Amino acid sequence: MFAAFQKALEFGVNFVDTAEIYGWGRSERLVGEAIRGHRDEVVIATKVWPWNLTSGRLLRAADRSARRLGVDVIDLYQIHWPNPIFPIRNTMKTMKKLVRLGKVRLIGISNFNLPRTKGAQDALRPLELASNQVRYNLMDRRIETDLLPYAQTSNITIIAHTPLARSLLTGKYSSQSRPRTLVQAASPRFSPRNLTRLSNLQQTISTIAEGHSKTPAQIALNWLIGKENVVAIPGTKTPAHVADSAGAVGWRLTEAERKDLEAAASGITTDGISGIPNLLRAIMHELVPKKQSVRK
Repeated sequence: MFAAFQKALEFGVNFVDTAEIYGWGRSERLVGEAIRGHRDEVVIATKVWPWNLTSGRLLRAADRSARRLGVDVIDLYQIHWPNPIFPIRNTMKTMKKLVRLGKVRLIGISNFNLPRTKGAQDALRPLELASNQVRYNLMDRRIETDLLPYAQTSNITIIAHTPLARSLLTGKYSSQSRPRTLVQAASPRFSPRNLTRLSNLQQTISTIAEGHSKTPAQIALNWLIGKENVVAIPGTKTPAHVADSAGAVGWRLTEAERKDLEAAASGITTDGISGIPNLLRAIMHELVPKKQSVRK
């Protein structure tokens, strides 16, 4: 992680997103170690878990996150998921208090649909809602019907998580190269039948990538950040991942290429039933004890 962070700084990538629930605080502590000595160079975003949205819990959660991150102020503090049990007006009242106390600079939300986004924005006034972090990529475009247009007209930044659709848009997986992890196998998209249905989109991405001397991941990310008020946060574990993601900026797809990508993506349908055998195999793979090697 630390090598990846250093490489990110070299490329001018300075937005770091984490959450208190990631590793039960371990992610924030690691980020804190990584940014030591670089605090002025980075923008730190973290998220509060939805069970910590009452006034007292929220104030304490913010303090804990700041301590783990090793910062005096959190640049962007986000509600990780909406929680209908706790009125958003009360939560945002406490968020405004955190800003007033100088513990938080900007307030964001995550995984909020349009009605909940409007409710959060109204409850936060007179402060402005800075962002909404949601799933958005070539294969997941539901926010384009209502949330994205609203965000664009309301100056709310869309932070696109899962921008590469769990590597489906990178060309890493196909009907001949399937994932083995339980998390990915739990998605019907990774069944052999559904991976086959992605072949046209993957070929379109590959062809466009060749024309620009770019990687498939860079094409998928460039499509995203070409949208108004949209930034992407691809996961990065190695310096090579950072370099690949950084190659998505500084150039633009043509309008014709964007339309070709969108047309190829819109033709994809997912068969949910076909993913069940894939999931069962992955579960069995996790449950069955690994064979122990025996020394002779």
